[in-house]
Amino acid sequence: MKSLDILTLLLFPFLSVAQTTSTFRPFFQQGVRYEIEATFDTTVKTLTGNLTLTYKNNSPDTLKRIYLQVPANAFFDEENTAVREMRRFRSDNIRIIHARDYQLTIQRLQFHAIGSETEFPLRAFDFHDTILDLPLPQNLFPGDSLALGLSFTQDYKKAFGATPSDERRANRRTGSHSAPQLDFIHWFPRVVVYDRNGWNTEPFHFLMEAQSVYAEFATVDATITVPGNYVIVGSGEIVAGDPGWNAVTIDTTVHGKKFTAWQDSVRQVLRKSGPRRVRFRAKHAQNFIWSISPEFVRTTFASAFPVNVFGRGEAQRDFARKIWKNFDEVLRYIQSNTGVYPFPQLNIVMSTRRETNQPPMMLLGEADIFELNFALSRLYFPGIVGSNGVRESWLANGLALFFAKNFSEQKHGKLGYNADSARKDMGVFAKLYPLPSINDMLRNFTRMYMTSGQNEPIANSIHQYKDPPGMFFNSYMKADLFYEMLRYVIGDSAFTASLQRYYHEWQFKHASEADFSEICERTSGQDLDWFFQQWLHQTPTVDYQKGEVTKKQNADGAWITEVEIKRKGDGVMPVEVELERGDGQKETKRWDGKNESGKIVFETAEKPGRVVVDPNDQIMDTNLLNNGRRRLAFKPDLPFMRYVFMPGDAYVVLWKPDLSYNSVDGFRVGIKTKTSYRAFYNNLALELNYGTRSREIDGAIGYSHPLHRSNLRNRYSLAARKNEGRFEADAHLQFQGLRSLTATASAEWQVGLNYSHLLDAAYTLRITANDTGKVTTREWDKQEILSAYLQAEARFGRGRFGAETQWRMESALPSSESSFTKLRGKIATRYRLPGFRTRLQANLGTSFGPDRLPLQDMFHGEGADARTRFRNDKLKTAGEWNGRSRRLVEGGGNLRGYTGTPLPGEKYASLNFELEPNFNILGFSPFAFYDGGAVWPARDAGSITRANAGAALSFGGTQTRLFGFRFLSELSARIYFPFWLSHPLPGEAKKQFRWYFALGKAL
Repeated sequence: MKSLDILTLLLFPFLSVAQTTSTFRPFFQQGVRYEIEATFDTTVKTLTGNLTLTYKNNSPDTLKRIYLQVPANAFFDEENTAVREMRRFRSDNIRIIHARDYQLTIQRLQFHAIGSETEFPLRAFDFHDTILDLPLPQNLFPGDSLALGLSFTQDYKKAFGATPSDERRANRRTGSHSAPQLDFIHWFPRVVVYDRNGWNTEPFHFLMEAQSVYAEFATVDATITVPGNYVIVGSGEIVAGDPGWNAVTIDTTVHGKKFTAWQDSVRQVLRKSGPRRVRFRAKHAQNFIWSISPEFVRTTFASAFPVNVFGRGEAQRDFARKIWKNFDEVLRYIQSNTGVYPFPQLNIVMSTRRETNQPPMMLLGEADIFELNFALSRLYFPGIVGSNGVRESWLANGLALFFAKNFSEQKHGKLGYNADSARKDMGVFAKLYPLPSINDMLRNFTRMYMTSGQNEPIANSIHQYKDPPGMFFNSYMKADLFYEMLRYVIGDSAFTASLQRYYHEWQFKHASEADFSEICERTSGQDLDWFFQQWLHQTPTVDYQKGEVTKKQNADGAWITEVEIKRKGDGVMPVEVELERGDGQKETKRWDGKNESGKIVFETAEKPGRVVVDPNDQIMDTNLLNNGRRRLAFKPDLPFMRYVFMPGDAYVVLWKPDLSYNSVDGFRVGIKTKTSYRAFYNNLALELNYGTRSREIDGAIGYSHPLHRSNLRNRYSLAARKNEGRFEADAHLQFQGLRSLTATASAEWQVGLNYSHLLDAAYTLRITANDTGKVTTREWDKQEILSAYLQAEARFGRGRFGAETQWRMESALPSSESSFTKLRGKIATRYRLPGFRTRLQANLGTSFGPDRLPLQDMFHGEGADARTRFRNDKLKTAGEWNGRSRRLVEGGGNLRGYTGTPLPGEKYASLNFELEPNFNILGFSPFAFYDGGAVWPARDAGSITRANAGAALSFGGTQTRLFGFRFLSELSARIYFPFWLSHPLPGEAKKQFRWYFALGKAL
């Protein structure tokens, strides 16, 4: 212990110096100025430019090199960071369509001055990714400046080539366009930021947006020359030249033939113009963006400052009208939370392909009020108050979503949108669903993400999130809730004052999490380190439970209510406790929530009523059912209802009537219910049926719940049912391993016990039919079987190749009336070719043990075994539907041409091949298939070989996963047309028309 004290004393001076250096390093901001002469030549479709960079070193450090960034080139080299990350994220679960920017080439680079030196030769240079590393010929000392000149070109040929789909949609909406609209975003090299952390030399990452680029606030003096028939809009003040705005300004009331005639006359005037040369000056700019088009139309209106709205064709009129209608209201809201907009005007350009903001200009795709609020918020953050879009993307992204959502709630109430308008735009089927609020949707899906087993801290760098959904949930949705909970912690007035101070103190500077935290602490007078550390850098689970409530009346008639609150999770939040008084009023008190338990005491004149913890769901509590609110909410069992309607204080009971028919029971009438809490917890399924002919009552019960609330995918399940003459009980554990929500590779295991018993053999006759007649077979033995099983499934892929495998081993336990073990599995591979997709699947099943397989467990060469069909197939008992004879339940050897000819056996081996073109017919995807294999009727008998070929149509069947769960996989149908069989039945030809259909996912 003494040696430890001595070591601490020895290290203390060094620790103190290190802490002082990092904590109290003074803020500085480098001085940057760009002077650019650029010409866009529509003949060669190239932008050429000459840039002079003036850079003043305002830091206390001596710089030995300088870095430039060229984000435009991020996707032009297969070894670049953005391309490698894009390849890593691409999988069957996520399709990535990314348009490359326009490639930029630096042709010449030379230092003009460094300090007092002014003679330097031309420099050779090499890119690394999107960063240009330039060692300085001599050091740049504090307070000194350098001047750097370079020439560059940018190729825009592809902008004049094949029209992208979004551009085609815009053309259909606005009329034919003879020339494209060009939006120049990453069009000149920019200097990398040097701040308190040194050089920020992060390359452009795949998940970055244009505004994510961390750039210095600079003065940009840009002189741009374009053909005279092009109108030019830029993010700066016009210093000289005519951008063509006056010629294309029109009243929003002009439309139809008058608009067409007016635009034709304007085009004629513009075509006669010589080259258009315009000089812009942008101050406090992290970038300079501009747009050109010969078909721009301009509308202008006055708000707190002039607003110019540009777009092409008649669509501009509706676009401008929507903006004009909502702009003042949105601006007032944002300025009430921040401050006055510091520029003399704003240009808004309608862009169908790119959206970004650089004050005082916005490229905007949609003009609805939510999108307008979001875009204007990003004009302020990070446009005016800068932040590191790589390391701290959440700072601006979450605040923009928070502003848009909060404004919508202030305008429309709790829902956050106009209910009547939403209902009007819905289809007939969609109107059957309840309308969730924006806040509920954000919170519910964020909770699902936070309990998916893939939860990450908000404050990751943008390239350190596991996948694109992880970035979106953290940088936007969880960050929005972070701001909402910060407002809850420090109060509305302190929160608004913090935002206003943040805006004023860091205007045209780069702020960080530490800077924002310091302002919030200073404004609120609270220590918030615990809050920022917990919600930004950890993944807390918040769960507060209402404990014992004691109510007693004093001698003076007053009531004393003591409420115990227990902290069940590792997350800490101040908790509100609400008491209903006897007069109907409510009283709320707050507990700091730090200890494992605490007490709140209320004193009321009337007898107290109900007590609720976190009554307004403000702290992301994972389980509101233990907070004092619990109810049942009944809804019809419509598709995806449980993911749409997820109230935090209710078990949702979904119900639907059940009506069917079979030859034993006659008509079966009943009801099915599914009860759950927030879709994935306490999943309880109940069924009850009655056979009108047999007078048999059947039923089923099943329950499933996560092993731990923090991971939805690892679960236990219990089930029992009596149905159509059979009884079955099952219990299993399910585990799933995923590296990310969209990972190509995943693994899943199930281990369980299954008990089955045949009660009535009348239900187990199978009638199959083909072109030669009908065959009746029995396929269930009257045996009690208790078996243990282990099932494993894995998926993986790389590039065009993907594969999956599934294996299941079942073994009858000694208490069973039959002793056997069976093993079955498949390995399926997929490969994408230009214009086609191929699939090759190998299937294998074998059995061993002293007894033969019971009939219900016999493998089938043509499809699934009887037990699997009973468990998964809605058509189980003979005579239920006329079309049953042509129903295929996929599985087994999958010899699809023999569906009407059962091929039972104790072993099988087969191959399936499919070739599918990349197009569909009315939503159905055609494909050709070939199946071949062998079935062994008995273990020691010879094999029966079979083969078939044909064509098919498939609909749905996607394996899309969300939070690790398969969605939509059951919503599929396939129709098979096996034209050729190697062994047809007597009287059949090898080549003839046949058909079968399958519903649900392939097994």
